[in-house]
Amino acid sequence: MTTRPPLSVRPDLDGAAPYVSPQFPARYRMNTNEAPYPPPEALVHEVADEIKAMTLNRYPDSDASGLFEAVAKHMGCPREGLWIANGSNEVFMHLFLAFGGPGRTSLTFEPTYPLHTLIPRIAGTRTVQVQRDGTFAIEVADALEAIERERPDLVIVCSPNNPTGNVEPRATVEALLGAAPGLVVVDEAYGEFARPEHSCIPLLEDHPNLAITKTFSKAWRLAGVRIGYLLANPALVAELARVRLPYHLSAITQVVGEAAIRHARDTLDMVRAISEERDRIVSELRARSITTFPSSANFVLFEVPDPAATWQRLLDRDVLVRIYTGVPGLERCLRVTAGLPEETDAFVNALDQALAAA
Repeated sequence: MTTRPPLSVRPDLDGAAPYVSPQFPARYRMNTNEAPYPPPEALVHEVADEIKAMTLNRYPDSDASGLFEAVAKHMGCPREGLWIANGSNEVFMHLFLAFGGPGRTSLTFEPTYPLHTLIPRIAGTRTVQVQRDGTFAIEVADALEAIERERPDLVIVCSPNNPTGNVEPRATVEALLGAAPGLVVVDEAYGEFARPEHSCIPLLEDHPNLAITKTFSKAWRLAGVRIGYLLANPALVAELARVRLPYHLSAITQVVGEAAIRHARDTLDMVRAISEERDRIVSELRARSITTFPSSANFVLFEVPDPAATWQRLLDRDVLVRIYTGVPGLERCLRVTAGLPEETDAFVNALDQALAAA
């Protein structure tokens, strides 16, 4: 049996590792930033009833008209300035299929979400990385110098940033918008956990080169459904239709998304409880003299002297967190997702035992 594929991968993808989020058996899975609470029961019942009535042998609404109208109304934006896809990762893929590709360049600020580099690369886009400062903030002078030097077609900002948790001031984003020759894309996947004044949505009206991505996976408690969306200038959004696949939003996805909007108040009601657990985790870590980094997301990044051993000791005690030993600047870091109070209890207890064992 051959061990080589019949055709080699594209040369520009040689060495590109697939994105993985390692899963291991553990009672407390606190490594993927999922919401710990299921969606409201009333939402689940409504969706079940609607699915029973579906004609699943027929294609869904290719334009997902009901879902687009519901999200646009909820966000207070024009329907023409909205794009929806299967998770915000697919939104990014559509962006780079349409506006990236051979001969074009994207710019990221590291460390950040790995798919912000991988997706452009998959789409054939040249990628340039600029390091964040010691607090993981974007250093404006460095960013502007890189924009002047590289002339990137797309600049990607993650705020709150994953995996560090910090938000970028609007002034920083405005500086990038003023200097960038192309688009500035702000990923606000964790925006609901930050203060409203940190969102860049108010900048959309005066900046046609701004696009903002959001998701139903975190605060909306629907990671298993895969819904993400983009807010941008209608002229930009119109171009994305060129690269989407036919019927890309399933009938079930559309039904769940519309139900989530109908139950928006109840669905988003747990954001405060999750944020309180995040802040509790920070307090517990600092009480143990462990370095933490300010977070406006639903997770906490922290440093320990021996992250690999600590990670394993936590897993041995049924607590799974994320480890970043291979990421420049994060070599001593672990990241834990804020969850249920009992999950915080389990994490803190396991951490005490892990530290004692060290």
